Amino acid sequence: MLRNADALKLLFPAQIDGVFAQDLELDGTILDTAQQSAIDLLAELFPDGAADLLADWERVCGVAPVAGDPVQLRRDRIINKLRALGDIKAPFFVALAATMGFTITITHLNPFMAGWSRSGDPLYVADVWWVWQVSVTGTPIYNFRSGQSAAGEQLTWWPAANALEDLFNDLKPADVYLQFVYA
Repeated sequence: MLRNADALKLLFPAQIDGVFAQDLELDGTILDTAQQSAIDLLAELFPDGAADLLADWERVCGVAPVAGDPVQLRRDRIINKLRALGDIKAPFFVALAATMGFTITITHLNPFMAGWSRSGDPLYVADVWWVWQVSVTGTPIYNFRSGQSAAGEQLTWWPAANALEDLFNDLKPADVYLQFVYA
């Protein structure tokens, strides 16, 4: 790859020596630094490659980092939040949990009603229409990865389910109450 200092020297018709050559080297180094900063900024443009701007992505998406969370999980939370800008029905939440590594099922609870319910069905109050029972059966495991994890992080880590609960409570319809059940 051609250094910027070498490219600047090619702009002059004659050989440049002395102070001028030193100035070109200095200018070329400054341009090399600016070019590398632009390349680094391109990596920060998307949350899956963010490092320096990770806190800014979290702020913009409204995602609160938890102390000790690995970089991969923080990036995944941001990506999941950005993906969640669509449909807010139960199948969406099941798919969203799957992208986070969780296996869930969502049950819509119904109140006990004559002519509809049978003997042995659970008795719920009328307001249970607005309750989704989220059954969580799988938990993701994060392994340290070169280039995706940061120095000092654990080699293997699994998030508490509160990451899933926080995201779901943030995205759920306003008239829905989520009840989490862990198997």
